[in-house]
Formats: sequence, C-alpha cells, structure tokens
Amino acid sequence: MIKALAFIHKKHSLSIEEFQRYYETKHSPLAKSLLTFECYERNYTNRDLNGSLKDLGSISIFKYGSEKSLEAVAEQMSSSAGDMLREDELNFMNVLLNFYVFTSSSENQASAFQRKIFYIAKNKKDFNMLESQRGLQKISDNLVSDHNDIIGIPEYGITKEMKAEDLKIIAEQFPGLIFTNSFS
Repeated sequence: MIKALAFIHKKHSLSIEEFQRYYETKHSPLAKSLLTFECYERNYTNRDLNGSLKDLGSISIFKYGSEKSLEAVAEQMSSSAGDMLREDELNFMNVLLNFYVFTSSSENQASAFQRKIFYIAKNKKDFNMLESQRGLQKISDNLVSDHNDIIGIPEYGITKEMKAEDLKIIAEQFPGLIFTNSFS
C-alpha cells in the first residue's frame, strides 16, 4: 500500500478548533466531491499533549492501493479541481509550512482508532521506542521512500486501555510525539 502523510499547518490566527471545523465542514466535503479517494483520514493534533507544536493542525493520510490510483488523483489535482482545492486551502492553512511524504506501508491493525500517536523517525532505533508502552498498538512504521532526513513515521493507535494520566507521562517522556484525534 502507498500512503501519503501530509503535515498540514493551520493559519496562526486560527485555533485548532476553528481549523478543524473548517477542515471538516468545508474543505473535506469539497475534496471528496472533486477527487476520487480510496482512503482520506484527518488526524487533528491534541493541544493538551502537543505543547511544542505551534501550528501543526493535522496529519492527513491518503491511502492508495496502487501506483495507478495515485496517478489518477495526481491527474485530478492537475485539473481545475486541484485549483479549487488549493484556493480553498488558503482559507485555513499555512500552505508554506505544509509538507508531505510518501510511504510504503503494511498495516498491522485493521481496526480504526479514534486517537493516534505519530512521530518522525530519523534512525532505525526510533522505530521501536514505544513498543513496551501498554495501551498502544502499532499500526505501521510508514517507511519513507524519498526524504533525506526522515526514514519513517511510526503510527500507533491508542486503545481504550490507555488512561489520560498515562498519555501525559508518555508525552513528557517523549516530547517529539504527535498526539492526534482521527476522522475519516
């Protein structure tokens, strides 16, 4: 499976709630009406646990079953549909800060999680740093195929077994983690 993970930054003037409301009520429906998605997931950052992340609003995930599917969406994005989406992005995104990576992924968990943790892995030892944490299930290593510094973006689902206090402890232990709430 091919996954594109898009790191979407909100306009500085918007709260995370305003950003999420616009994304869910305006941009996402517009994108779904113009493009053919196999999977389109928005993972909004949790401000209570991500104190150091100023304007990262979402890690959006686009999944493609094949290169052909990816090419179809790329073709749609090069049309007037893509122009409409890029114009709408200016209403709520800080487009200059946005970036995306393509990953090759095999997902370990079939179930959907309402809350997730992501982090940027720059070396191989980073891939397993959360393995011993109770209440987390690894979804994917999300191996990055075309980036000089990032080798993967491990993705974990937070289970119901995980308590809020445990999440705060993990956030303090590993300040580079990105805690999110998922919508698809």
